Amino acid sequence: MNADAQARCAETVKLLGEFLDRELTTCEIQTVQGHLDRCPPCLNVYRFEEKLKRLVRVHCERECAPTNLRDEILARLKRPSPRT
Repeated sequence: MNADAQARCAETVKLLGEFLDRELTTCEIQTVQGHLDRCPPCLNVYRFEEKLKRLVRVHCERECAPTNLRDEILARLKRPSPRT
């Protein structure tokens, strides 16, 4: 793989989080998608990131802090902070 190809892969991998979160411009989406269509190694990274994101979302949505803990945290956040 030449330096230019490595740079394109690095840029694509760098944008995968935003790509998964749908935070890219239309042009960026097309660029990333086009690269993924042509680059199996980057597609594998994308698939891994997608599965990891889904796994985290599924397991984190199930967990909720107890009501009393949430209430205590919110109450502390509303208190004025002591000046140091």
